[in-house]
Amino acid sequence: MASGNRLAYVQADAIEQGAEKWVLAQCESYPGDAITITQTPAEALQVGAGYFWILTPNPNSDQQDWFAITDEAGKLNLNTATSNELINLPGMDQDSADSIVNWRSATSSGNGADSPDYNALSEPYDAKHSKFETVEELMLIDNSDHSMVNSAMLFGLDQNRDGVVTDAERNNPPANNNNNAVSTQDPINGFQRGLFNFLTCYSVEPNTTINGGPRLNVNSANSQPLLQYLTTTIGQSRATAIMARVEPALRRARGRPVFTSIGSFYQISGMTSDEFSQVADKLTTNPAKTLTGMVNVNTAPAEVLMCLPGVQQSDAEALVAARAGNANPGIGWIFQAVAPTTAVNLTKYITARSFFYSADIVAVSGDGRSFKRVRIVVDARQAPAKIVYRRDLTSLGWPLPEEIRTAMKKGQPPPIYNLTGAPSTLGQ
Repeated sequence: MASGNRLAYVQADAIEQGAEKWVLAQCESYPGDAITITQTPAEALQVGAGYFWILTPNPNSDQQDWFAITDEAGKLNLNTATSNELINLPGMDQDSADSIVNWRSATSSGNGADSPDYNALSEPYDAKHSKFETVEELMLIDNSDHSMVNSAMLFGLDQNRDGVVTDAERNNPPANNNNNAVSTQDPINGFQRGLFNFLTCYSVEPNTTINGGPRLNVNSANSQPLLQYLTTTIGQSRATAIMARVEPALRRARGRPVFTSIGSFYQISGMTSDEFSQVADKLTTNPAKTLTGMVNVNTAPAEVLMCLPGVQQSDAEALVAARAGNANPGIGWIFQAVAPTTAVNLTKYITARSFFYSADIVAVSGDGRSFKRVRIVVDARQAPAKIVYRRDLTSLGWPLPEEIRTAMKKGQPPPIYNLTGAPSTLGQ
């Protein structure tokens, strides 16, 4: 029996390593294309005699399993989000939001907890005053009175982090940051699973085109390269008409930035949303080489979109509804989904591509006697893609439907639920 258990463990370990290679291959095969990567089926994929699954929270229900790679750019970045953005997260309070910003700031902001609060703890430490390296680092946001950010705020009722809130978890809620039990009746979609799935430290992208080429700064006084690019992409007549609207504004500015975002450029240019989608990846107003904290509007849940400046709940819901089945995965479609002023402002904070992905892998030996669970984060900005974070979560316990283990222990293949990140398969 001991030999059989050891063999099953070694098999599960090998299957998990194979799953990591599979995730890396997916991220390399579709550079920047978060829609394709997150909609690739990731349920009961066979490796040898065993299988692996990739867990992700079902966006519509905390009662149903969901299997897919997760886009880290579909989340709010802890290293760039302001206190005013963080406060819009469900369950967030002002003191915690201020303390999060203060923790990562180079110097004390004067708001929220700081080193004196942390030094007053039974196990004292100083405020970091540097960037967050993991989302779990939020557990250090604390003070002498009560824990500001604890496991209840991060993971809600879903303490084993599998995306499904079971009856057992619902009947034994953990204490929240005010030492009260987490509500089992919270009306906000997703909050019963906490804030972990809405936050990241990894949404970083190069300020280049999807193919790695240079972008055109639309605020440049030399508009000739822009004219040439527009002519090649959408035709000479349309390019001429667009530049006839843009160039007078550039001349009046006398070298000062005219456009605060590519959205404001779009608004003045008179482009159609389809034209804008074709050219947006080539355009920028930011001279920085790297962009941090941009939110992928094609994958972010409504809870994350609502955190962005100027976005109301109705706007977030409209964006999520409009992108479903969208044939053009750029950002031009947002001008058809929300008011023009909202869309223009939104282009400062959003992107249509992603380079960091996470995968919560569950690997099971062929006889169902052993499993291994590991969460990884992949950086796919360059090929080969590489794993930049890896954590073993096996100790959290069995995270899949019990029917899977039962079937495999009987020598049967695992049941298939056909659940993936693809919207078209929801509920099947």
